[in-house]
Amino acid sequence: MSVLGLLKKVKVQTLSFEKHPCRELEQEEMIHYLNGLALITNEDGTICEKEQEYLSILINSFGLSEEMLETFIGFAQNPDEKRILDMMQSFMNREIKYNFIIDAMLIASVDGNFDEKEDAIIAEYLEMFKMTKAEEQDLRHLYEMFHTQNGNALYRYFGKQDKYDTFLIKKELFEYLLDYYHIDMAYELKEEEKRVLALELFKPTFQQGSLGKNATEIMTKPVSHAQFCIFLNSVYLAKEIEFNGEGKLVDSQSKDVVMDLDLSEIVFKNNAFRVMSLENEEKRITGMTYVLVRIFAQWLSKYNKEEYQIASFDGAYNISMSAFTKTLKDEFLFNYYQSSYSKVNFYIGKIYNSNMLTVDRDNGSHPIVGNVLSKKVSFRLMKLPKKAE
Repeated sequence: MSVLGLLKKVKVQTLSFEKHPCRELEQEEMIHYLNGLALITNEDGTICEKEQEYLSILINSFGLSEEMLETFIGFAQNPDEKRILDMMQSFMNREIKYNFIIDAMLIASVDGNFDEKEDAIIAEYLEMFKMTKAEEQDLRHLYEMFHTQNGNALYRYFGKQDKYDTFLIKKELFEYLLDYYHIDMAYELKEEEKRVLALELFKPTFQQGSLGKNATEIMTKPVSHAQFCIFLNSVYLAKEIEFNGEGKLVDSQSKDVVMDLDLSEIVFKNNAFRVMSLENEEKRITGMTYVLVRIFAQWLSKYNKEEYQIASFDGAYNISMSAFTKTLKDEFLFNYYQSSYSKVNFYIGKIYNSNMLTVDRDNGSHPIVGNVLSKKVSFRLMKLPKKAE
């Protein structure tokens, strides 16, 4: 063996799928698993070096002897019907069959050529395992995500899963692939979502308390249902919020209620937040607490690479920009920070009834909007000046 060949062999021996579910199987079941995968590699009559490497990594991962590679190659060249049947019966009603299909697809494409013959074997395996169309569709989508190492797509698929979900295929089954390929599951906004989140701003021409001092621009209208819906999907996928037993959204850590969807035009359907109808997309969002509004401001700051803070809480009905500006000029806003607190982040307007929000004290001095759920209160953000380098 050449030095290069020896080094490659040593490298493969150091690689391992540390969290592969098959590590928990009996040795006989591990052998069934690898025999089934070996059949894929020999469909074109030859087992290439990369296919052998993939098998070797799995052998390593399962704690089997390296010499067994030749055994599996031999089985692929001269398969035994009974052993194939034993494998099918062993995995038929177990989640490990999902790993088998994904590993089969990955090993079939490892040589850069996932051909029709190999796909026909995959299709046969799917049928033999009695997979539903939904299961097959999910598995094929997952294969594409892992094959292209698409962290954003995997984030959207796996990120929505929790103990209340009925997803067919769980993230825990594929931790070994996420770790092995160092896939960073990160949420990335779609182009349409970026367009929706492009805020319409205006520059204040007045000096009203610290609002005029701190804000460079302020939203011309309150945050919409469409904008807030994108945010909800993002933080839900990141498991920052979840549903409680009463169907309300709560902070995942504190378990405090942060939103009541019944007080908005947003529904949770097919594991995603959606606006009920097109005509409600531009409507101002309601039903959330101050805590969630603050998280929204932080979240949008991150994605738009700007610094936003809460500028105001408005009433439920749309008012013109001139009317909103007039409330500022006429000092119709309660500034709960006096002159000594010049860095006020929000205002509460008289344009809604006083019983729509409560004001509490933070650490005995700084007033904050309390956790009030209302269908009458919406909010706007202001963009702060960029800090000097």
